[in-house]
Amino acid sequence: MTKKDHNTEEVIKEAARIVFQREGFAGARMQEIADEAGINKMMLHYYFRSKQHLFDVIFEEDYSTLMVPLAVILRNPELHVEEQIIRFVRGYHETMIEHPRLPLFLIHEFAKNPHKVLEMAQKAIPVSKSEEPAHPNLSATTFMDQIEEGKALGRYNDVDARQLAVSMLGMCTHAFISRISVRTAYEMTDEQYVKFLEERKEHVVDHTFRILMKPDYYGKWKNKYQKEKDNTST
Repeated sequence: MTKKDHNTEEVIKEAARIVFQREGFAGARMQEIADEAGINKMMLHYYFRSKQHLFDVIFEEDYSTLMVPLAVILRNPELHVEEQIIRFVRGYHETMIEHPRLPLFLIHEFAKNPHKVLEMAQKAIPVSKSEEPAHPNLSATTFMDQIEEGKALGRYNDVDARQLAVSMLGMCTHAFISRISVRTAYEMTDEQYVKFLEERKEHVVDHTFRILMKPDYYGKWKNKYQKEKDNTST
């Protein structure tokens, strides 16, 4: 592929990303993508034979560059589970603030092609224990194992780690997929909504730890965490 071809392909993908995230797969039209890219429809079909092919390419790129690094956080045995939660929640919000239409884009594919998404995930991270040999520096169960250890030490409540993970992801996702409803209900400007999302990072971390931690341990963690934040901001 020549440099010119590569540049044109990148322009098309960025244009398609904008249109897909704005209109969804069903609502997007190849002509609209061509117009966004500033090319004719024939050239668009020369580089990408169909809307489905173009969508698949973009989805795989976005998933691997934006979502896999977040998933890796929760698979990293070198990180304590409390640090995993903080990094995941912050990373998720920062990624979605930069790409606000991405959650709906991803949810479409998760619902339509769950097995394809699972296959992509398995290549990048161990989804189950049996897949760990292919990812020697990661562990599928490190998040759950560390929670069990914390429960045994009397630090954590008797929570189901699977339920906690799903609840945490739900708290992260909802404000983005309900963007219009949230902004309308609370009469937010664009700037106020972004500020709300920035603040929400800390709220989600706090709520997750309130669920996870016993009250005494949560109090100690909160004091330590606040001191670290104060030191960082000064």
